[in-house]
Order: sequence, then C-alpha cells, then structure tokens
Amino acid sequence: MKLWNNRTVLFITFVLTLALPGLLVAQGPITVTNVTPLEVPVGQGGTFIITGTNFAATTQVSLSPAGGGSALPLAVTVISPTEIQAPFPNTLTVGQWIISVSDSVVGGSNTAYTLTVLPPAIVVTGTSPSQITSGQSGILTITGANFRPSTGARLIGVAALSVSYISPNELRAAIPSNLAVGQYIIEVSDPLGGSSSSFTLTVVSPPPPTVEPIPPTAAPPPTDIPGAPNLLVRSFSANPSTIRPGGTTTFTIEIVNQGSRPALGISITVDSGGKFVPASGISAITIPDLAVGGSVTTSLSVVAASDTPGGPQTVGITLAFRDFSGQTYTNQRTLTVNVEAVPQSSQITLSRYQFNPSPVIPGQPVTITILLTNTGNETASQVLVQVAADGILLAGPQGSSFPVGDIRAGASASIDMPLIVSKTAKDGPQSQSISITFLQKGETKNVTGSMTVDVAKVDTPAPVMVIDSYDAGAESLQPGQQFTLTMTIKNIGSDDAKGLLVTFGQVDSSGGGIDPTPGATSSTSTTANSNFAPLGSGGTIFVGDVIAGEDGATITQDFIVNGSVDSGVYSLPVTLRYQRSDGSASQDRQGVSLVVIVPPQIRITQINPLPESANAGEPIVLSMEIANRGRKPVNFTTAAVSIDNGIIVSGEETYLGPVQSSDTTTLDASVLPSAEGTATITVTFNYTDDLNRPKQLVETYTVEIMPPLPTPDFSIPPPDNGGGLPTEPEAVNGRDLLGRLLLGLLGLGS
Repeated sequence: MKLWNNRTVLFITFVLTLALPGLLVAQGPITVTNVTPLEVPVGQGGTFIITGTNFAATTQVSLSPAGGGSALPLAVTVISPTEIQAPFPNTLTVGQWIISVSDSVVGGSNTAYTLTVLPPAIVVTGTSPSQITSGQSGILTITGANFRPSTGARLIGVAALSVSYISPNELRAAIPSNLAVGQYIIEVSDPLGGSSSSFTLTVVSPPPPTVEPIPPTAAPPPTDIPGAPNLLVRSFSANPSTIRPGGTTTFTIEIVNQGSRPALGISITVDSGGKFVPASGISAITIPDLAVGGSVTTSLSVVAASDTPGGPQTVGITLAFRDFSGQTYTNQRTLTVNVEAVPQSSQITLSRYQFNPSPVIPGQPVTITILLTNTGNETASQVLVQVAADGILLAGPQGSSFPVGDIRAGASASIDMPLIVSKTAKDGPQSQSISITFLQKGETKNVTGSMTVDVAKVDTPAPVMVIDSYDAGAESLQPGQQFTLTMTIKNIGSDDAKGLLVTFGQVDSSGGGIDPTPGATSSTSTTANSNFAPLGSGGTIFVGDVIAGEDGATITQDFIVNGSVDSGVYSLPVTLRYQRSDGSASQDRQGVSLVVIVPPQIRITQINPLPESANAGEPIVLSMEIANRGRKPVNFTTAAVSIDNGIIVSGEETYLGPVQSSDTTTLDASVLPSAEGTATITVTFNYTDDLNRPKQLVETYTVEIMPPLPTPDFSIPPPDNGGGLPTEPEAVNGRDLLGRLLLGLLGLGS
C-alpha cells in the first residue's frame, strides 16, 4: 500500500477541524469572561451559560458550598470553543455556591463567580390588633411564614417599627403612642425575602370622657347594690415610649370602673418577678374611690432591669380594691413599653495583680493575687485563668488553671493562684503570660494578658513547702457538719523549715514584710475563713521543724461548716509560716478545696395513710405528697416502687421532674400483697444533686398481711324464719327504740 504524503495528512486535518470542532483539544488554557445566572430562588434549578475561550470536551464545571464541603460535578455541553452550558439541580440549599470551571488537559481554571440561592419569600397572613385608640401604645403581632431575624416592619408614612423576631411564623413590633388618627399601611419586608403590604392599622379617636354624676342634694339611704366593682385600664401611654435597659419610664394610665358597685380603697402595684420594678422604691400607689362608670387618670413610674431584652416588653400591674361590704377584689393588667436593644457583650480585663512574696524566689512557691474586672454589659460565665506553661511560673499544688466563676457586668473578682517559681528563672523583671477564657452567650471567648514578675537573685538553698495530701473524711460536706481535716505537709526544697506554724486562714504581715531580715519588727493579722470555722483551737497549729526531703508532717484540725453556705467547691486558705536556716522568716499561702453539698429539704407525707394491716389479695393504694422545703429546686428524675411480698399493680416507675422551692408533687401507686405475713413497700426517689451527681432517697413502709377473706358460698339457702304468719311486733318503749337507733348508726345492731 502506498503511503500518504504530508500534503494528504494536512488536508484531512483541515477537514476534521471544520467538521468536529467540539472533539478537538484546545490549543491554550481556558478563560471565563461571564457566567449566567448568578441568582436563583431556593427550589429552582437552571442551566449555567458560560462564555470564554478555548473550551473543549475536557472542560469541567462543578459547584462547591462557600463555607466548605464536597464539590458537586455538573454535566457540560460544549456549544463552541467560546461557550459551554451546564445544568444545575433544584436541590441546592440557601446560601452561596462557588462555580468552578477548569480543564485538566490544556490548563486554566476560574472560581471568580458565585451562585446565590435566595431564601423563600416572606408571607404575611395576619396582623393584630387591627385598631387602636389614639395616644395608646401596644404590641403589633404579625403572623405568616419564612420570617427571619433580618425581617423588619414599618408603617408607611411613619418611621420603622422596633421588631422582635419570635419564630419563622411570628414577629412582634412596638406601636408608638404618638400616632395620629387615621389608617396606616403595614409593610413587612426582608432584604432577601421580599415585602408584603396587605394589612392596615387603624387609629381611632378616644371615647369622650365619662361625665361624673352630680350628687343629689340629700343623700338617699344606703341600699345594697347587686353585683361587684370591676376596674379596667381603658388606655395608657408611656413617656418616654422607648427606653434602654436600666432606664425609667412613666405610664399615664386611665382606669375606669365598669362594674355595678363603687370601687373603694384602690391601689396599684407592679407585679414581681418581671424585668420591671417600681421607681423610687414606691411599692404601691393609691387612687381615689371610683363610682360606677367613673374614671381616673394616674401615673406610675417603673425601672427596667439592666438585662431587659430589646423589643416590646410588658409590665404587669395588679389593681386591688374592695366594695362597700368589705369584699376584696384584684384585677391583673399589662402595660407595654418598647426597650431599645443594646448589644450585650462581656469584656474581662486584668485590673491588678500582686505577688506574695515579692520579689519571687526561684524554686519556691508564690501566691499571685489577681483582680479581674468585667467592663462589658453582660455576665461572663465560667471564667477560667490559665498560666502559660512557657513562662517562669510552674503549676502549684492546685495546678495551673484556676476557675473564677461568673463575673457580672461591672463587677470584679479576685483569685489567689498558688504557683511555684522555676529554679531556672533569671533574676530581675521577667514576663509571664496568662490566658483568660469565659463563655459569652454559649460562645467561648479568650483574652491573653501578661504580668511582670520581679525575680530575686538567690544563691542560698531554701525550703519549698507544699500540701502533699489532705482528707476531710468524706467525699462531700453538708452545711452545719463537723469534720476533721487531715493534712500532710512536705518540704520539697533544699533547706529545712524551722518552727512551722500552720494557720487555717489568710495571714497578712506588716512592718517587716513577708521575709523580714533577722531582728526586724513585724506584725501579722489573720482573716478567718467564713465558710469553715475551726473547733477546739484558734485555727493555728505549731508543727515544728520540717526537714527537707523527708516524709513531712501530718496535722489534724476539727472544723464545722457554715450553716448558710450554698453548694459548691470552696477553697480553705492555709498559711504556712516558718524560718529558714539563715534566720529569715517565710510565709506561704496555699489552700485546700472542699466540696459542700446542701442536701434537699424534702418532706414526704402520705395523703392517704397506709393501713397497719391488710388482707392478702386486696390492693393497697399508696398516695404520697413530696414537698420541697429547701431554698433551691430539687431535680427529681423518677420514683420507683417495689414490694417484697406481692406485685406492683400501677406506678412501678413514675417520672417526677424538678420540684421548685416551696412546691409539691405527688406519687400514686397500687400494690397487691401475695401471701400472709408482712409486706415491705420500698419507694426510691432518684434525683441529681447540685453537682449533677445521681442520688437517691429511700422510704420503706411495712404492712401486716392477713389471710385472704373467705369466699361466700351462695349455694347455702338462707335460714327459715318460721314460715308462718307474721307475728305481732312486741311493744318497744322510747328508751329501747333510741338505743337500737344508736346501735344501728354505729353498725352494731338493727
């Protein structure tokens, strides 16, 4: 066969280029000049039209979530080297998707274009109220679907309303009290969800004031008027109508008696337990008596709590009054004021720190007292201070992390951190980093800071005193409990500690300083711990010499827990004072952690007392009332009932749930004893204590079980009473008749 020459090959290539442009590989990297569409509503698919250069059959298109995730490859149709098309599905979620165009053969890629999947449009199905009285503020409730925190509302022709997002189906907006009489179109809009103006709000003029009746010239004799007084709040306004948390507003309230009797001795009080309290400490205000149909206008000032949320807020008030017969009445009403939302945030700063001793000594303990201040306007929860491990301070007997607890806005908290100075610390000022972490609205925040540590130049050995171990005799203590604290103190330093004195409390030295020179004048003062009081001594124990490197000294001290302490983990300060071999005095401040749990104050009573005895086979009903007489809620989970001589008919396990302070709950169960003897009924109450640990309360009851009652035999005929004619009843005197009646009532005769 004859081989083709070069001219033939070139001709065939030219023909294929004209006939099959989509099958040829592009001659250069791809470029993208435009992509459409770039916005679609959720649930709608479409087709990307991508223009550029050098597109070929190897060009690929994919979609990736903007926040990260797996890429979604799309099918590609090559229209020409300058245009491709790629359909995308209708299942894309709301958000932004990165459009990626690439070609692994000729090279080139582009991710500069983003597809935005818009959320569904908002839908408004109703607003309430549809009509208000001029001069009256209130709350506008908007119902519908697809609402978001960004959804707003306004009255067309009036400024935008303050809106609170309740749920995707409900919004609440504050209606100002200065609206003129007329009709206003309510517009609800969202930046991504469109708008709706289907509903209106009508403002009408207030009714004319009630004309007080003219009293007659001569008072008629009093007569009882049927019915009762009934006080209502006809209208109110707030000045100012919008306040900030912690601000004060004054309500102007019109009260009318719509009852059928005069209202006497009227007083108005602000309901407790809410976000508002009376201003100036005034607990109640009084207004004049109101006749039937009479009205009066009065003022009431309230202060909003510093943590009041933004948006329309209600103030509950109680109207107390009586009628002329002395019968008392109360009516509860609500007022409304708009609270301006203030961004809530907490800011923890290291305000002050102090070292004891100062300067610190390499290889010896040091107690750092720091003061943290919350300069924000929200409580910082679970504040934790951590000492960086790359500094000159090492973890002490309590580690290097120290919990502080919650710090309210504007408040400060102090904490002592017992640490150990590294033996390799250089003398002079040294930097030490610390980290402060806390929770703000459930989100972890971190703040870093640094302290300047003055390190002394020490060439002589020194003792290092540590609390090696301690035991309070129990896993946890209770308020009012006496206990014995056993503690072992060791000297891990390189010098002996002479004449060790252990004081349970904080000891402050003055005059000679913490480490005075021999012969210097000094004085000390001791601050006892308020949670744990020593018994049998003043809280100071003389130990004597503690030799370096030996087993140490073990001491004991009796204490009693403060009866008013709450549940928690408490630190008992321990101050160690001793002399070094060179005669200088040293003082170490350490501490032990003690767990105190307040036991639940539960009173369990039988609503229907159990019988002392019962017959076998007859059910016994157990009905109990569980009352919480403590200061805190008791977190009950379940109650289990068991019997050793019988079966549980009902109530074998019952969910109780938390019982609030001064509240009660009930437990009902039924058991069936099986055999003669005794039956022990055991009721186990499961709950969690203040440290979220499972605990139990067990109640037992013993009932004597008698033999089962005999089954009556209905086959035996009743006795024959003679079968003859009825005899004439014998005469009974009055005394015998009265005696028989009494016996019959007592069930002892007939």
